[in-house]
Amino acid sequence: MNMASGSSSQASSDEKGISNLEVTETKLPDGGLQGWLVVLGGFLNYFATFGLLNSFGIFQLYYQENMLRNTSASTISWIGSIQLFLLFIGGIVVGPIFDSYGSRWLLILGTLTYVLSIMFTSLSVELYQFILAQGFMFGIGDTMLFYPTISAISHWFDQRRGLAFGIVVAGSSIGGICWPFMLERLFARIGFAWTVRTAGFICLAFLAPSCLLIKARLPPRKSTHLDIGSIKDSFADRRYALLTAAMFFIFWGMFIPFYYLPSYGLAHGMSLYMANNLLAILNAGSFVGRIVSGILADKLGRFNITFICALSAGIILITLHAIQTPTTIIIFSILYGFFSGGLISLQSACVAQITPDIGMIGLRIGLLMAVCSLGVLTGNPIGGALISGASGKFGHLIDFSGVIVLGGAVLVLIARLTMERKVWRVV
Repeated sequence: MNMASGSSSQASSDEKGISNLEVTETKLPDGGLQGWLVVLGGFLNYFATFGLLNSFGIFQLYYQENMLRNTSASTISWIGSIQLFLLFIGGIVVGPIFDSYGSRWLLILGTLTYVLSIMFTSLSVELYQFILAQGFMFGIGDTMLFYPTISAISHWFDQRRGLAFGIVVAGSSIGGICWPFMLERLFARIGFAWTVRTAGFICLAFLAPSCLLIKARLPPRKSTHLDIGSIKDSFADRRYALLTAAMFFIFWGMFIPFYYLPSYGLAHGMSLYMANNLLAILNAGSFVGRIVSGILADKLGRFNITFICALSAGIILITLHAIQTPTTIIIFSILYGFFSGGLISLQSACVAQITPDIGMIGLRIGLLMAVCSLGVLTGNPIGGALISGASGKFGHLIDFSGVIVLGGAVLVLIARLTMERKVWRVV
């Protein structure tokens, strides 16, 4: 009789544990020296990787004006779109590998692949060479560096997870400020090849210490292959399925300004120098936005702040119709950077919040990113095609990117309401 009662009590306890949004197998330390060293390593990693990826608009404009001047903007944008596509879809492979083996060898192999891709880019002169080196190889290396970093953070932080993600992803914003300034000046002084090689050496200097600083805390899982059952369970969770759909639409439109903002500035009276600096300005706004959104998310709710960021980014994109002077374009860059900046870090924080077993975080983040990969692959070429179809006008591109980001914001709101219908609650 007592055994039956104990069994019933245990089952009830298990059910409550599973229903808790933030239950984990072990209590997370929420920082500590090693936890903050992981954050530092992630910051260095994202400066070199996501920071350079966010600066592709500089390469886009340079290629249009120089070695690929006879190639359409839409075709050139496939280089950057392949980078993003591989970064996103690679999570479905790299995420489970992280869960099974940890971060060390992924980071080392990723560093070697990433730096070599930059060196091969410096030797490229034809479109197919840029696609192979700066598209495919760059994207593969970036994938092996991105997921161990973002997944390891979830092993160390709980209540301050939003802040930790914000600091790490802010590294990409600082990189996004520095890389455009450096590239724009060095292209003119030492030429394309040595500018890109210099970038490669700088990346190596940042990535080498990050390989030592980033560590997984939880022991590896026994499974070493993609668990179909876990995938089905993930998408059976309505919160996770809605969040995944939301981020698909958000990322489909969100990255378009990172590719075409310099061209937009150039078409509206800006000098080449100032147009190239728009990405640095956007990333400066993004740096502030990622830190502020991370702090607010821990206090006001991660889903709440993600919705506010997505809604604001979509509205600001639509207002670009009325923004046609250099001053207003600079203001747009700051505001759009601020609100779009939080979306990269907060999507991982939201996934972690609704993942019962934190040991599955690599798989769940990887699945979400894999679904989003189709959006980031097609969004920028669609944007380029819309510009070409409108004889160089940007109106259709603005409508496309703004509307789908707003659609993603609505889905974030629906996901949030499935967890708590009272809008003033922290979710």
